[in-house]
Amino acid sequence: MATISKNLFWSLITSVLQLYTGSIVFIALAKLMAVEDFGILSFGFSLSALAVIVADFGFSLMVIKDYPKQGDQSGKYLANSLLSKMVLAAVSGIFFYIYLLLFYNGQWLQVGGLYLVFAVVASFTIYLQSLLKVQNRFNKYTESNLVYALAVTISVVLYWHLKLSLLQLVLCLLAAKAMQLLWTTVLCKFDFIKFSYDGKLMGKLLKNSWSFGVFGILGIFYFMVDTQIISVYLGAKEVALYQAVFRIILILMVFSDIMSNVLLPYLSFKFFNKENVGELVSKLFLYLLIIGCSLFLAFTSFKTEVLTLLYTQEYQEAAALVLPFSIVVILRTVSTLLGNILTISNKQVYRVITVSVSLFVSLLLNLICIPKYGILAAAWISVLVHLILFGMYFAYSRIEVPSIELHSLSNLFLVAVTIIIYGMIHHVTSGGLWIVLGCAALWLLTVFGIMRQGNNLDFLKQVLREKGVG
Repeated sequence: MATISKNLFWSLITSVLQLYTGSIVFIALAKLMAVEDFGILSFGFSLSALAVIVADFGFSLMVIKDYPKQGDQSGKYLANSLLSKMVLAAVSGIFFYIYLLLFYNGQWLQVGGLYLVFAVVASFTIYLQSLLKVQNRFNKYTESNLVYALAVTISVVLYWHLKLSLLQLVLCLLAAKAMQLLWTTVLCKFDFIKFSYDGKLMGKLLKNSWSFGVFGILGIFYFMVDTQIISVYLGAKEVALYQAVFRIILILMVFSDIMSNVLLPYLSFKFFNKENVGELVSKLFLYLLIIGCSLFLAFTSFKTEVLTLLYTQEYQEAAALVLPFSIVVILRTVSTLLGNILTISNKQVYRVITVSVSLFVSLLLNLICIPKYGILAAAWISVLVHLILFGMYFAYSRIEVPSIELHSLSNLFLVAVTIIIYGMIHHVTSGGLWIVLGCAALWLLTVFGIMRQGNNLDFLKQVLREKGVG
């Protein structure tokens, strides 16, 4: 059976592939396309991110929690779960198409419609991929993403070489996603041999899915709805600038995604076996905080260079968005762990409450501020929303695992050093190369000292040697 370290390896490869298809490809397209076309393409992709969560309605998360308990009934569970998803996917597709008809026309409507089909296909793909993860088949999970990455690469090459239109490009991307679904279905075909329709089971699954579904919907809406509001009130150029920095943030957040993909099934089995996870969660929080703060310092220190390297000169206007979005990286990285605790401890309702509050604040403030103050206001509102999210997750997690220690001296010291280094680079000095190198050395010494303190490093090595599940 694969160990945590092996699963981290496969999850790393998978995340790199997802980073490539979800961000690097779009960065490359930004260089090839007019700013307005890139804005419409980004709008469509953002819309699909919302629609795929509604179409999935938490089933991909629910299967990770429920599958270990099914035993001989796993085939029946999976078959009826998929049938339930088909109903939800059809309803969600109709809902989003009505939204498009009400607010958009022309290319906006055409691209949005194609991306709705993309979202439905993607919802079934991520469900089957969740099945691969909970079965500890992370290598096959990676394989399915490799197929999609190759198909997307072919699509971009065709767009560049044949001078395809925007709509033709979106059709190629849709074909790539369909190919991934077909491949993933083949990987999971033996899990559905014992097909057995059960209306009562379907009803039960739909009833139990509400907390997972509502959480997923609200969770992605509070994070992505700002792009939709920008597209309605501002325009394609503002969407392009906003999404330009957002794509880089998605690249940075791949590290937290790697940890989450591996640790959610791992923590699920720990809870199922009624093990005490207080020390484990406290240590994992420290490791994630180190990752988040490192990413924050790297991006904010070289924001001009990164934007110049990845985009054209027109995108330098987006530099002001880097600081707030980098703070979001830290908050999302550490919040992932706390949210997973609530999921595996059957307190998903707490996540629903948290993201409901976050979405309400996000919608209210974005609707008020975006028309007046533009995309910079949207970025800082995102920081406030994630602070609320983190605070509520922390409060609820302490109820489930009272022994969690997130305000340890190491955590506070790490945050303090991060603030000091940022201030030295951007406010105390002119941010020259030697200052940046000196600050980098200070950060590395800080991390090294913290990891050598107590049993932080030894504990991490022990976790990496443990089995992924069971």
